[in-house]
Amino acid sequence: MATSVNDIDMGATVWMIASTALVFLMIPGLGYFYGGMVRSKNALSLVFLCFMALAVVTLQWVIFGYSLALSETATNPFIGNFKHWLFLDVEYTPHPNAPKVPGVVYALYQCMFAALTPGLAIGGAAERIRVLPTIFYIFVWTTLVYDPIAYWVWAPNGWLFKMGVLDFAGGCAVETASGFAALAFYFVLGKRKGFGEEKWEPHNYLNIILGCSFLYFGWFGFNAGAASLESGRAGIAFMTTSLAAAAGGMTWVGLAYRVEHKFSSFHFCSGAVAGMVCVTPAASYVSTWASLPMGIIAGVCCYYMIEANLRLGIDDCIDVLAVHGIGGILGVFLTGVFADKKVMALDGIESAGGLINGNGRQLYVQLAALAASAAWSFVISYILLKAMNYIPIFRLRVDPDAEEHGVDFAELGEAGYKFMHDIAHMHLSKQNTHDSLTSSFQETSSIQHPHKDMPMIKEATSSGNVTAASTTPPQTSTPCAYPL
Repeated sequence: MATSVNDIDMGATVWMIASTALVFLMIPGLGYFYGGMVRSKNALSLVFLCFMALAVVTLQWVIFGYSLALSETATNPFIGNFKHWLFLDVEYTPHPNAPKVPGVVYALYQCMFAALTPGLAIGGAAERIRVLPTIFYIFVWTTLVYDPIAYWVWAPNGWLFKMGVLDFAGGCAVETASGFAALAFYFVLGKRKGFGEEKWEPHNYLNIILGCSFLYFGWFGFNAGAASLESGRAGIAFMTTSLAAAAGGMTWVGLAYRVEHKFSSFHFCSGAVAGMVCVTPAASYVSTWASLPMGIIAGVCCYYMIEANLRLGIDDCIDVLAVHGIGGILGVFLTGVFADKKVMALDGIESAGGLINGNGRQLYVQLAALAASAAWSFVISYILLKAMNYIPIFRLRVDPDAEEHGVDFAELGEAGYKFMHDIAHMHLSKQNTHDSLTSSFQETSSIQHPHKDMPMIKEATSSGNVTAASTTPPQTSTPCAYPL
C-alpha cells in the first residue's frame, strides 16, 4: 500500500500516541502482577526486570530492531533489513500498516509491544534467575525470536502476512512466543528449590489486583491502538477486549468456586487476563458477540492447563505457558473461526473472513502461523539459554544460597518491603558483632558464600484455609501461581 505524508490524520495520530501510553502502563502492571504472585523476597526483582526489558528493548528497537521486524522495503519473506537502523527515514513518512500516522509514532507504538513480550517470557523463570544474564537474554531474544515472528506476521512481505494470517495485535509474536519461551526456561533451568513440597500462596493480593488493573486498562490501547477511529473498528476492539476479559474472569471464578467454595480476586484477575490474551489477535476482526465465547473458552482451557502442568510436574512459575501460550494459541485459532468479513470491510480490507463466513481455509493458515511461531520461539529460546549456561558470566540460574535467601537481596541488594530491609540490616549488624567477638576463631561460617549473610525470611504458608508463618527456613514454591 502506497503511503504519503498527505494522508496523515491528526485524530488517528493522537489516538495512537495515547494508545502507546496505555501499552506502556502494561509494563509496570506486569511487574506488579508478577511480583504479587511470588514470594516477597523475590518480588522487587520481577518489577525491576520488567522495567529493564523496556529500557533494553527500546535501545534494541531504535538501533535495528524496528527495521528487522517491520521494514516495508525488505523483499525476503523471513526477516527485515537495516534500512531504518537508528530510525533513519522513520520520522514522518507513514508505514503501510498505519497509513494515517507518522512513521515514528507507529514505530514507538510497536516498541511497547516488543518491550512487553520478553517481560512476559521471563516470568517463567521467576524466583531463580540472575539479573545480568537476563538483561543480555532480553536483547538477544528480542532480536532472534520476537523480530522474525513480528516480521512474518505484520511486515508487508512477511511469509505469513502474504499467506493471509489474521493476527491483529499479537497472538503469535507476543502471546504464543512468550508462552513457549517460558517453557524453554523450564527445560533449561529446571524446577525451583522445593517445588511441589508445600502449598504456597501469593504474598500480596493487592499488588496482583493493582497489576491486573494496569494490564486491563492498558490492553485497550494494546488491542484498539492500531484500529481505525472513523470506521468504528477501534470501538469494536474496545468492546471485544472488555467483554472477553469479563467472560474469562467470571468463568475462572466459577470453576474455582466449584472446588474451593470461596470467591477469589486472584481467580478473577487470572481469568480476565486469559480472556484478553485470547481476544488479542481477533480484537477488530470479529463482531462483538464473538468475544463472549472466546473469553469463556480461554477461561476454561487456561484453567485446566494449569492443572495439567501440575500433573506433569512442570514448574511454570507464573503460568506464562498456561495463560499466554495456550491463550494465544486459542486466540489465533478462534480468530480463524470468528473473523467476520463485514467487520474487516469497514476499513476496506478485502478478506473472505473466517469459518463463520464459510472460509474453512483460514483455519489452516492460522494453524500454520501457530506451529511456526511456537516452534521457532521454543527452539531458539532453548538453544540460546543452553548456550548462555556454558558461559559463567551468563549462567542464568542463581546459586542455591541466593535462591534460598531471595533474588532481591542476592541480585539487587534491596528489599521490596521495609520490614525485610530492616531484618536484613539487623541480621548483618548481629553478624558483624559476632565476627568481631570471635575474630580469633576461624569459623567455617565466616568463609561461606556471601549470600549466607542474608536473613532467612519467613514466608506465609497455607494449611487448609488458615495461613500461618512458617517456623522453618522457607524452601517452598508453588506448583502454579494460579491456585486451583
